[in-house]
Amino acid sequence: MDREKGYPPQQGYPPQQQGYPPQQGYPPPGNAQYNPNAPTQTVIVRQTQSTQPNDYLAFAIIVTICCCLPLGIVAIVQATNVRSRFASGDVAGAEEASRSAKCWSIAGLVTGIVLFVIGIIAIIIYVVFVVSIVTSAVSGIGDIDFTSY
Repeated sequence: MDREKGYPPQQGYPPQQQGYPPQQGYPPPGNAQYNPNAPTQTVIVRQTQSTQPNDYLAFAIIVTICCCLPLGIVAIVQATNVRSRFASGDVAGAEEASRSAKCWSIAGLVTGIVLFVIGIIAIIIYVVFVVSIVTSAVSGIGDIDFTSY
């Protein structure tokens, strides 16, 4: 009816084809069938470690603040290396940096404790020394005869 009056045909009318256009190579040419003996591709999937090794960052920060600054700074650097190496996919390097951060943190903690104990011992020796000097000075004043002057 539209053509009788001279109207141009509408776009998409009448429908030219039904469904999707055929894809290249489909259907398979000839009588292709499934052959279970045909070579297939084998995909090997490796399971990688999906969790980050412990970075001991909190331990390193506490050691830096409370115990031993130089060793704590080295421990913090190693702890941040754990995160950066794991993010880049170097799991073995991240585990090595984790062990290193732990060792440096423990060394800083032990060093801090040893220095603290040495400091307490030094203060005790100093106080005992000062008390002995004051005591001997006070007892020496009692021996002076002030009547002869």
